[in-house]
Amino acid sequence: MKARNKIIIVAILSMLLILTYAYLISVIENVDYFTALYFSVITITTTGYGDFVPKTTLGKAITVIYLCLGVGIVMYLFSLIAEYIAEGKFGEYMRMKIMENKIKKLKDHYIVCGYGRLGRVVGSYLIKENIPFVAIDVREDVLKEEAEKYDNFLYIVGDAKKNETLKKANIENAKCLIACLPTDADNVFLTLTAKELKSDILITAKANEFESIKKLKIAGANKVVSPYLIGGLRMAVLSTKRGVLDFLETFIEVAKGEYGEDINLKKFLIKKDSELSYKTLRDADIRKKTGATILGIKRKDQFFINPFPDFILKPGDVIYAFGTEESIKNLERLLEGKYDRKDN
Repeated sequence: MKARNKIIIVAILSMLLILTYAYLISVIENVDYFTALYFSVITITTTGYGDFVPKTTLGKAITVIYLCLGVGIVMYLFSLIAEYIAEGKFGEYMRMKIMENKIKKLKDHYIVCGYGRLGRVVGSYLIKENIPFVAIDVREDVLKEEAEKYDNFLYIVGDAKKNETLKKANIENAKCLIACLPTDADNVFLTLTAKELKSDILITAKANEFESIKKLKIAGANKVVSPYLIGGLRMAVLSTKRGVLDFLETFIEVAKGEYGEDINLKKFLIKKDSELSYKTLRDADIRKKTGATILGIKRKDQFFINPFPDFILKPGDVIYAFGTEESIKNLERLLEGKYDRKDN
């Protein structure tokens, strides 16, 4: 049993004993209840001012029994409290309370369920991008280890599949839940539970088996990732078509390491009111204005790689741009209508 629970139980027993004895004394000694309660407290704490003493034989007998039982219980309670404070458990309890209050105030945050190897990768990315999230895992030692590494690391020790755990993570105000539990069955159950608590929450789930992808989508997952499938395909491509992936990765590493360039690859949505809507790539002149290169454009279920200059951009198109951090920001400003050539 946890020390905090022991303290609560012993404190309740002590209170019941104090109140019961006070009632008996008030009846037997024919005094008001407040006076009896006062006598009950100073007796069990061995203070004994001597301003009130039982006069009846029955009152004295009950007092003897009360002292034999009560003093031992109260002394045990004080020792538990002293041990709780000395071992730092009180400080830990207060820290957890502060963290719970922070979680309650979160909005549009992410919930990472399962903080194993994959969950830690997800968490590291969210920390790097300064995205607020709550980690959930049954292993307290793992979460405490991460909390020592990162400031303001928020976590909950518990079973992510249970309603009360997700409610503690403030799922009502969460934006996305990432299911990284060990088994596919757990992730399916977690997805169902999360959707029941908040039907519109975005869920990205992990699938170990290919067959589980469909089940997770039926359960309500918006996106399903199979690490083994992705890893296997990547290994196959690297082995058979090494130049396809190696070139981009090598280029980025060389640009960063040798030339200090901050290269990025990012996608953007063409909005209805964007000044690029219904313009050809030639007329948009994105590369000349921003320095970013358009690698591909996704329109509904179609993907256009290295589109021609006459390609017409339409609202709802997703463009994939490659370039330095500065050029990517220029493109973002251009899409938002905030681009000014004088800035460059």
